[in-house]
Amino acid sequence: MGSSDSRRWAGRKAPPEVTGVMGGSAALLAIVASGSGIAALLPDPNAWQFAAAYLAPASVAFLIYWWVAQRL
Repeated sequence: MGSSDSRRWAGRKAPPEVTGVMGGSAALLAIVASGSGIAALLPDPNAWQFAAAYLAPASVAFLIYWWVAQRL
């Protein structure tokens, strides 16, 4: 990537829609990864424990989203 490309993008910002989609994708990936990690730690999970392993990080993420929305 040349220096002319760097100068062309120097003062630009990504549109808010793109930032929202990227943030949502990153949050979803983090939730699924942490749920998968919790499920992997369980020795012999039944269906309820498996669902709870994914529901716990999703609940925390929703709590954070709700808390930020209340402050806006």
